Amino acid sequence: MPSTLNRLALILVPVILAGAGNEDIFSDRIAPVLARHCTACHAGDAPQGDLNVEGLDGLLRGGKHGPAIRPGASSQSLVIQYLRGERMPKMPLGGELPEEEIRLVASALDAMEPLKGAVNLGEDDRGWPYSRPVRARPPDGLGNGWVRNPIDSFVLAKLSTQGLSPARPADRRTLIRRIHFDLTGLPPTPEEVSEFLEDAAPRAYERMIERVLAKPAYGERWGRHWLDLVRYAESDGFAVDRERPNAWRYRDYVIRAFNQDKPYDVFVKEQLAGDELEKGADPSGSDRTVALGFLRMGPWEIDAISMQKLRQDFLNELTGVTSSVFLGLTVGCAQCHDHKYDPVSQRDFYRLQAFFAATRVDNVLAPFSAEEGSREMKRKMRRYEDRLDDGNRVLEEIQERLVARFVELEGIQGDDDERLEAFRKELKVQNQFFLKLDGPIFSEPVWFEWLRVKDERNRVAELFERHRPVAAAVSDLVPPHVPEVAPTYVRAAGEFDSPTEEVEPGFPERFEGVSEAADVAYKGGSSGRRFTLAEWIANPENPLTARVMVNRIWQHHFGHGIVRTPSDFGKNGERPTHPALLDWLATEFVESGWSVKRMHRLMLASATYMQSTEHPDHEQQAERDPENRLLWRRNWSRLDAESIRDTLLSLSGRLDTKRGGPPGATRCAQRSGRRIRILQVVSVPVARAAQTFGLHVSAPLRGPPVHGNL
Repeated sequence: MPSTLNRLALILVPVILAGAGNEDIFSDRIAPVLARHCTACHAGDAPQGDLNVEGLDGLLRGGKHGPAIRPGASSQSLVIQYLRGERMPKMPLGGELPEEEIRLVASALDAMEPLKGAVNLGEDDRGWPYSRPVRARPPDGLGNGWVRNPIDSFVLAKLSTQGLSPARPADRRTLIRRIHFDLTGLPPTPEEVSEFLEDAAPRAYERMIERVLAKPAYGERWGRHWLDLVRYAESDGFAVDRERPNAWRYRDYVIRAFNQDKPYDVFVKEQLAGDELEKGADPSGSDRTVALGFLRMGPWEIDAISMQKLRQDFLNELTGVTSSVFLGLTVGCAQCHDHKYDPVSQRDFYRLQAFFAATRVDNVLAPFSAEEGSREMKRKMRRYEDRLDDGNRVLEEIQERLVARFVELEGIQGDDDERLEAFRKELKVQNQFFLKLDGPIFSEPVWFEWLRVKDERNRVAELFERHRPVAAAVSDLVPPHVPEVAPTYVRAAGEFDSPTEEVEPGFPERFEGVSEAADVAYKGGSSGRRFTLAEWIANPENPLTARVMVNRIWQHHFGHGIVRTPSDFGKNGERPTHPALLDWLATEFVESGWSVKRMHRLMLASATYMQSTEHPDHEQQAERDPENRLLWRRNWSRLDAESIRDTLLSLSGRLDTKRGGPPGATRCAQRSGRRIRILQVVSVPVARAAQTFGLHVSAPLRGPPVHGNL
């Protein structure tokens, strides 16, 4: 219980402080408490979490998680939330403030005058990342001949402020290897290296980039990056782990999109709402239908006890992955409660989810395109269909022989015997229990022939399904097929059986500034909800979409993104090292027609990218920027295991260059017909990897290490 004096203080403090300035309130009432409990960690030149609490300015400026206080609103002030344990970890670490002291600080904050034009909690003075990118004018090159394009101007300006200088360019042999591994995951051929080294004409480097971008392997390499991001899988996961026989079509769609340099905004719309788009250059709509495979890549528990809960899990996963992939926001954290760090409420989460409320999983007929080899696919499907019919006929003949033998041994007189019915059912599911029974029927060769034929029939059935003109996609369930679109509810603590408020489709309030429902136009046979969401995400006005994608491209070329947490642009993510450069790239991306290859050309042709990994003043520069965040040299980059494997197979002449199409006779997580995904272990020595894949290494491998100057 607070003392009488403390209770009196709680009553009088708001009255006494009402006429005092914010600085006086801080000095008199807040600073003494913080000095006793917080300045041991949050003071000085390098405070924990970048939060300095020694002055009012430091609290207003805040640290990693944004402004620490909001004058006039203690309940929305981070410092109070952390002191009370509403956010974790509870502060101060290893200790606890008396409740009366927390209440005194809260009363002082409530008595402060709200700041004019104050921003919402969680937003810094620039509104990052919810304000639109501003196309800053690139700094001048400071008279430095090192600058090759605007990227270098931004990088050099940042280096100059820290007294740093860029490294020299890498040699030509290193550059062509770097470009090939970045864009294709494969080394250049000896002929390509010789051609580039001997090309003394202007813009030889740029022409080499164009040749590599034109290779089919480019789409495979960069398609891999996208597929890993969108949780691509060829089976459902969970205990049953059923095969997804047509998932490969989405994989090949992604590869084609990168090779054809499909505008990124179209790429986004097709994956979210391909069935609701105009036909355009794809009259059959197959490509857009296949693109909907993005919505089907999540895990699916086919034997779930509750189909209603399975559907809710599907919608939850879809809402979270859509926001993280396209917007770089962890909206999924708001499934159970308001987001702890970002301005996303639980209501926002379910309003976003409402855009998928009419969506149902569906395997949709979609004719094969010429790129997919439509004639060959039709020929193979018919061949497997004939083999499947033959297998079924033989299997039925063997089953009848087994049934006749069972009837004879059991002395069954009629067809309505329960034992006979049970036996027929067990044959359908191939219950392994029967293999353990004693008796002549289970030791006869006919039994094992039945098992062999059934296994072969199942294998052919898998191959048949993989060649059917079907896409793993979605469709909308809307009137007149149902009375209305299924309602969406906010669910207390994220629990399926705890619906509360019903909500309509809408965008996060922090983006639009309002909480009204989105304007959704019915598309005729479809609800139009996913189309509305796709249009909003792919809109040039959206502050995050272009930023997130150019940051992902930068990440794979430079080792780290300008934002080093590429799927989390929120408060728990890292701030951009070069914010002006990121915004310039984002606006350039949109103005170039959302061209991914245009971004490659810009980044790869920059002097920043062409730097060597070595610097003559390495020790001095590393003291100022030990993590090379300002890019004063090229970051060392390791080859992933897939690139090591493919390189060894390529050099040995054993790399299968067949591209695209369904996986083979056994289930495997293929990226294309050419490559099979394996565990990415980056520390496997090359010599041991060679032996693993059957290659003889008669002498130690020469040249730079695989993690060297690439």
